[in-house]
Amino acid sequence: MIDAKAIGSPRAWDLHQKIILKTIVNMIPEVEEHHGWDILPEALVTEDPNDNYPDIIIKDEHKRLVFSMEITRRKYIRYDVRKCEQLQRRFPDAEFYIFNYETDTLYALGDDRQWYSSREYEISSRLFVRPLMEYIYVPEEY
Repeated sequence: MIDAKAIGSPRAWDLHQKIILKTIVNMIPEVEEHHGWDILPEALVTEDPNDNYPDIIIKDEHKRLVFSMEITRRKYIRYDVRKCEQLQRRFPDAEFYIFNYETDTLYALGDDRQWYSSREYEISSRLFVRPLMEYIYVPEEY
């Protein structure tokens, strides 16, 4: 018998995956209104397989990153903040968000490189008609 162990990074919890999936499903209709745009889960932002892969990304018709969202919990938020800030320096025209499902809080990285919280502001994206929290699947488990 072969002892099978996962190769690569560990997979996220089921709840994490459920939030990603249901959020993407909610976003798909508006993303598809843009011809050639793609919304993808845990996909690479470039062709480099060692590059970052945010939980949810949207690429435009030229395959450029225009939107990135991390789904996280308190324990990992600092890591995701650093990840988004690094990506923002490389992709300054893209939007960056972090959703903490333990606190039901969405954070947006502003053009001024400051983080804004849905606890204080209604967070919107130029890509979507409604406030962004309306697209995010909020689990009842928390």
